[in-house]
Amino acid sequence: MNRTNATPLVGKLDLISVGLVVFLVVFGWLNILATVTPVGDEFQWSWDHEAGKQLRFIGLASFLILIVLLADARLFEFLAWAVYGFSLILLVAVLFFGVERGGNKSWLNLGSFGLQPSEFAKLGTALMVARILERGGSPMQTWRGRLLPMIVVAVPMILILLQPDAGSALVFSSFLLVFYFAGMPSYYLFGSIGIGVVSLLALALSPETMRLLIGSVSLLSLIVSRARKRMPLIRLLKHPAIWLGIAALAWASTVNQVFENVMQPHQQIRIKLLLGQVDDPSAAGYQTAQSLIAIGSGGLFGKGYMQGTQTRLRFVPEQTTDYIFCTVGEEWGFIGSFLVLLAFAGLIIRLTLLAQRQKHSFGLYFGLAIASILLVHFTVNVGMTLGLMPVIGIPLPFFSYGGSSLWAFSLMVFVFLRWDAYRWESL
Repeated sequence: MNRTNATPLVGKLDLISVGLVVFLVVFGWLNILATVTPVGDEFQWSWDHEAGKQLRFIGLASFLILIVLLADARLFEFLAWAVYGFSLILLVAVLFFGVERGGNKSWLNLGSFGLQPSEFAKLGTALMVARILERGGSPMQTWRGRLLPMIVVAVPMILILLQPDAGSALVFSSFLLVFYFAGMPSYYLFGSIGIGVVSLLALALSPETMRLLIGSVSLLSLIVSRARKRMPLIRLLKHPAIWLGIAALAWASTVNQVFENVMQPHQQIRIKLLLGQVDDPSAAGYQTAQSLIAIGSGGLFGKGYMQGTQTRLRFVPEQTTDYIFCTVGEEWGFIGSFLVLLAFAGLIIRLTLLAQRQKHSFGLYFGLAIASILLVHFTVNVGMTLGLMPVIGIPLPFFSYGGSSLWAFSLMVFVFLRWDAYRWESL
């Protein structure tokens, strides 16, 4: 009997990843239950509050996982085009038939449930990018090789921005890490970081200060280059520092124009709060202020399960979704928060390690894409609850309330784990 027949599917799955996902789902549900249970009332179970609905979402997620595990792993590679195309159709449908929630037209009503196509677009894009990059070698080293993967990522990103849902669109920047690993020149990645830094400075500083800063940095670069290489003055006019300085000034001006004329008022306030330009915890900064109070009041060991006053008195809006992490901080304290952070870090690292041991490049790039998406979601959501990032409304994977997020992340992770198990079948 060969090894494939002798080893059951459960034995082929990476049980460390499965255990971490189960822990996050169960612990997340316990915190959702604590959040929706009011102070002073006897416990009354209801399928209509968030904890009851989340339990149903978990049940459906388990069914989807079972289907994935019973399927042939090669099917997911074959269906990459179809899944990606269907996700784009849903994103277009949302623009015409979507329901507006929280200022974003990003939901489709399906009976008693709402579906957020942007969550499933991440799965479709990850499959499609992996399918394109699997041709071998370093496909991202040439313009021809870079063009199609970038278009595949840009199309759903643009459709999501039209909703407008800047938070979900931001998650697609995680594919830069995949492209970098696939051989994309490093200046793309560092250039993107530079664009982010210039954008932040353009919003934080006045236009006059920004021009002075960029001019000073460019001039200093020219002086250092002339001193080190003794370049003639005429050659300094062609120095990259001049053109990068001009580009930075143009980009800073564009950022300011977009901020003033394109972004909605509530988005402007959130960015100003992050930059310390607005200090009004009774208005736009209320959520973050209450979140910090909740987390800070938990101390080392927390107030105890279902004993958090900020949580159970519902001082923090959207606490079962965007701000679920502050429930952990208040009721479970630093120890509980650290355990959650450790579980997320462990899952991301484990998926990255599994990706690197794949024999097929499709599994390599798909696994890296899933790990990168999880990393961005986790970093932004936790940073948001701690007041380190603007409030852009993306959930904490496997932890926050919501069916679309839970189903999409369950499919992403277990499709990859099913593919990872396929390595046994190809021995």
